[in-house]
Amino acid sequence: MRKSIQKLSGLLLSMLLMIGIIPASVTASTYPTVSYCTHVQNVGWQDYVGAGKMSGTEGKSYRLEGIKIKLDNQGYDLGISYQTHIQNIGWEADTNRGWKSDDTMSGTEGLGYRLEAIQIKLTGADADKFNIYYKVHAQNIGWMGWAKNGEPAGTAGYGYRLEGIKIVISPANEDPPELGSGAAFKDATIPQFKEAYKKVVYQLFVQNGKTYGYSQYACPYSLFDMDSNGIPELFVKTGISEANYEYQIYTFENDQAKFIGTTNGGHSTLFGKTNATSGELILRMAHMGYQQINEIGYANGPITRNIILDEEVSAGADYFKTDYPVPWAYARDTSLLN
Repeated sequence: MRKSIQKLSGLLLSMLLMIGIIPASVTASTYPTVSYCTHVQNVGWQDYVGAGKMSGTEGKSYRLEGIKIKLDNQGYDLGISYQTHIQNIGWEADTNRGWKSDDTMSGTEGLGYRLEAIQIKLTGADADKFNIYYKVHAQNIGWMGWAKNGEPAGTAGYGYRLEGIKIVISPANEDPPELGSGAAFKDATIPQFKEAYKKVVYQLFVQNGKTYGYSQYACPYSLFDMDSNGIPELFVKTGISEANYEYQIYTFENDQAKFIGTTNGGHSTLFGKTNATSGELILRMAHMGYQQINEIGYANGPITRNIILDEEVSAGADYFKTDYPVPWAYARDTSLLN
């Protein structure tokens, strides 16, 4: 009986398709799939794989040199575009090579250049119905986190090769079928410390709000490179009033913000001795005819504070300052971290 019903249902569906009541796209796969192949050092072009399987190698230290990507099981208005970051070339879209699409090779062949990063995106009227996810295996890192819909995956500026890649398409608003964590992309040409510092400022802002009540004027912050290593330290002022304000100080180490100490923050202003972004840092605390001037230092250890001036200020005299006040902004204003 069940077989008879199934046979009848199949016959009815075929008739509806023939007369156009049900569009053919309804019988297509729930969502399109993707196939891809890579050109690998010492191997050449590999066979196409799909469904999130790895193309490339793992554990052999072979570089990816090229990639082709195409869509399968189409029933939608979709295309696919991609570009790679190539040794000695950079991002293809920044050159006359441009984005590639629909099974065209991205990368190089016969030059021995490594792929370092990739971007992949869906195009067409139905592109917003799906997410395309991709993750890469990078030299000295291993498998990185998922990127999606045109985000970069891999590295730039490190000289690390890509060794493998996985790609999968999912319906919009769904996670990739294989969960993962970690950064999808690391760019040595863009200060990564800014994203880490944003999280610190936000967390201290929330903490300050729970303790003292939210305010748009809570948690002013500054950036200043005390050890002149190219990465500034973060200073976030916390507290309820000038009587108990202090600076929470962070540096950036091992790809994350690291708390390194505090210093007084009441009635205070930060100045650079020779410029407003790096070098020797001056902390001025001044109030009602009195001032204390400190040199604040840090060199891979605890925060140091050296008092260089501690005096009363006569009526009409100016408080100490240099020509280089350190810029600051409130937590709600992320302009210094963008």
